[in-house]
Amino acid sequence: MTVFDKLDTIRAKVDAKRNEPLFSEEIRSLENRYQTTVTSEQNNLLRVMAKLICYSNNAPSDKVTQLIDSRKFERIFHDFELTALAKEDPENIIDSEWHNLTAIRFKKKIPAIIRCAKLLQDGGSTTIESIYSGNKLPVELKTESDIDNFWLCFDLMLAKYEKQEMPHFKNMTTLLHLLLHLGFPCVKPDLIVMKVAALIGLVPTRENLNTYRPVERKIVVKTIQQYCLSRNIKPAVMDLYFLVFGGQKDSLKYVNGFIPFSI
Repeated sequence: MTVFDKLDTIRAKVDAKRNEPLFSEEIRSLENRYQTTVTSEQNNLLRVMAKLICYSNNAPSDKVTQLIDSRKFERIFHDFELTALAKEDPENIIDSEWHNLTAIRFKKKIPAIIRCAKLLQDGGSTTIESIYSGNKLPVELKTESDIDNFWLCFDLMLAKYEKQEMPHFKNMTTLLHLLLHLGFPCVKPDLIVMKVAALIGLVPTRENLNTYRPVERKIVVKTIQQYCLSRNIKPAVMDLYFLVFGGQKDSLKYVNGFIPFSI
């Protein structure tokens, strides 16, 4: 069995348990991720970055979602108006609003969000669309060269964020998470994705899934991109299959019944 055959098997196992129409509705949403995100986030890149920072470090996703959906989240962070938030003192927010923000778990996330605001303001990349226009990342994978171009542009973007000391997103995995969320053709090589990748032999099996090196994570993401190109599906859709098959709690609502973790 080739790796692509194994990925076909994973999709077949998940498809056999699909909870419809919920599964198909999520697929349609993922296939139009860019348009959906630009609209829902009012084309505000900082808002997306702040949300992903809030969800990070194993913060309880249900409580964070509840916070983000509330009006107080926007109020506390000045409706993510770049100039206003960039001038804010994080200690003021911690002192006056931490009781409203405990769901995010760590106070250090507040200065991180404000630092992102300052760097975005200084760099002029304030909108979601600016990520597309400023970094030349392909929005679709139509040929193998699109995959090569994605990684060329990604490495440049990552180097830029590393040089800026961009909180959270100077890391390969979290930058891929941001790009996935915005609709770029990639996946986030997190614990679940790496666990599935090890099962199908893409990377060695490890007890501690946090120890995979960036080069190994890149192999996984690039292989998924190549598979998606060959099967004419979006990487974001394949990401969903990985999460469901790997048993990620938030994704189990898309299937009915247990899916054995085996090929």
